[in-house]
Amino acid sequence: MSRARKARQVNNWLTITMTGTIATGVISWAVGTEWSRLVTLAHGLLGVMVLVLTPKKIGGSVSTGLRRGRWSRWISILLGVLVLLAIGFGFVHSSGVWTGVGVGSPLWIHQLLAFAAVPLLLWHLVARESRPRRVDLDRRMLLQGGTAGAIAAAAVGSIETGLNVLGAKGADRRFTGSFEVGSGDPSRLPAVYWINDRPPDIAIDDWPLRINGQPTALADLSSAVQTVEAVLDCTGGWWSRQEWQVVSLSDVLAAAGSAAITPTTRSIKVTSATGYSVRFPLRDADNVFVAVGYGGEPLRRVHGAPIRIVAPGRRGPWWVKWVTEIELSERRWWLQSPFPTT
Repeated sequence: MSRARKARQVNNWLTITMTGTIATGVISWAVGTEWSRLVTLAHGLLGVMVLVLTPKKIGGSVSTGLRRGRWSRWISILLGVLVLLAIGFGFVHSSGVWTGVGVGSPLWIHQLLAFAAVPLLLWHLVARESRPRRVDLDRRMLLQGGTAGAIAAAAVGSIETGLNVLGAKGADRRFTGSFEVGSGDPSRLPAVYWINDRPPDIAIDDWPLRINGQPTALADLSSAVQTVEAVLDCTGGWWSRQEWQVVSLSDVLAAAGSAAITPTTRSIKVTSATGYSVRFPLRDADNVFVAVGYGGEPLRRVHGAPIRIVAPGRRGPWWVKWVTEIELSERRWWLQSPFPTT
């Protein structure tokens, strides 16, 4: 087999594994239900496969003398450095050796490096000289990928076994990769914000809550309050189980005289005082809640007071803080950015 064909096959597998690593990372980041456990596992396996394939990639590049242009060469090197650093910080977080909350945590650094690598990966796919060819898909290539996958699976299994045997903190992380913080104690619940999101400077007595376009007093929500135990699983790498004093979205809408749902109603839009908004499927109105307190006490402003969303089974970005508007919408819930944009 020619050296060029071998290099293409390694490139093909690296492209597949890197793309798969990013895709599974995004899904794991966005989804907090139990089925995402398999996605998170796949994310780790694909990340290790990248490490397994990288030496072959480096060897192939050296053997061909890195004949590409200078800018192409340095952009490819930068892509490789970002990917390897992202994987490294992912390992650090998973081990539990260093954890944290917010942008200074290893998981956030892992995510930021991965996001920074995405445009470079897209450029690499467009600008690469050695294009994939049908002839490259042969038994050797399949064996190459299978071997890399087997090595990655063995490595991940060994790491997880080692963490359990040693009783390391990493063995206790949730299926999303998050670590427990302050469960049952609202005072220890971390206060984190998305980028420049900050608590609004609005007095509770002047809170501008609108339900389906109608001004609504906060006191009107108290008649249907119930207690729900739910896990807030933040994308920053921590989770916390609290008892929340809540009212379901369906009860909120009904109390405001918005019980009538037309055949064209498809979602419920929730908007924060900061301008951030999320749409929930209409079918989940009974299982998504507006919280007015936790642990038998009122919410703190840093945690979304006076009202916030509690969305069991969903990651942190769905738990909108400082809610000022809830409205029925004809727009489908999935017609929204998977990432907070404000």
